[in-house]
Amino acid sequence: MPPHTRELLDRYAGQHGGVRDVLARLRDSADLVATRPADPGCVPALREVHRRLVDEVLPHEAAEERQLYPALAGPLGSDEATSTMSRAHVEISRLVDRIGGHLAAHQHGRLRPDEVPDLLAALYGLDAVLRLHLVQEEEDYFPLSPAEDRPATR
Repeated sequence: MPPHTRELLDRYAGQHGGVRDVLARLRDSADLVATRPADPGCVPALREVHRRLVDEVLPHEAAEERQLYPALAGPLGSDEATSTMSRAHVEISRLVDRIGGHLAAHQHGRLRPDEVPDLLAALYGLDAVLRLHLVQEEEDYFPLSPAEDRPATR
């Protein structure tokens, strides 16, 4: 494993703790929408988790796509070795955009009953895709770096 690729693996492994924090807030927000969609704190919680998804998670995923995955192509034998992970990045972005679309169209303080099912599908779908994606990276790519002092990612 080239030293630069090892450094990238360690960097992105270390960032997964922050992504997991956003993921916990995402799940909390989804659960709030599912159980109390009329709660006045529901829309502000959604706006905050969406802001964090846009400001923290999407840049992390985009940087992996630009830097880490190309660096892994050589050690893994081809660009195809990361293609399913790249597809997950597309789906993560699509679901974040879908949540953002709900919020952009939302001018009043409470969720409408007719928008809750699609919003829940996007929230829980993103939760599932992002959780799976993190675990796949942690199991398939991060062990390639033998760094003993790499931060725990789970």
